[in-house]
Amino acid sequence: METIIIDAYNLMHKAAELQILLQQSQDICVDTMVTKLKSHYFGKSIKCVLVFDGFGKNKHDGNIDVKFSKTSVGPDYGQADALIKHLIEKSRNPRLLKVVSSDREVTSFAKECGSRILSSESFWGEVKEKRITRIEAIRESKEKPDVVTQGEFEFLLKEFTKK
Repeated sequence: METIIIDAYNLMHKAAELQILLQQSQDICVDTMVTKLKSHYFGKSIKCVLVFDGFGKNKHDGNIDVKFSKTSVGPDYGQADALIKHLIEKSRNPRLLKVVSSDREVTSFAKECGSRILSSESFWGEVKEKRITRIEAIRESKEKPDVVTQGEFEFLLKEFTKK
């Protein structure tokens, strides 16, 4: 199973729509990220780990894990960067990891370990692009029916042939 480790605060500060949400509330921003990532990776064997600086309670929601560098149980990693490095090091196969960050220190470490890297901006751009494509496909499917019934056809024929 592919695992994507996301430097969450880095992502929040690089994606414009997340920056706006972050100004309102960190909780709203986190919940929005989790919801969008759950939707984006629904039905796929991909696990996402959002890694945050600071104190918080780790949680799990479907294929999305939220981890904090400091918790009331377990080791204190100090910063998200240290926790991300730990997750890469303890991985059985770092080549199956994708690390999302625009932090040079984090991406350099991930690259040295054989993990794939993706900038925060590129990652969120992919998530957003697929979401927009999906929304447009749904909208288009509602606008243009695949089948027109005989009654609908006769009604349209009558409406458009009136003088």
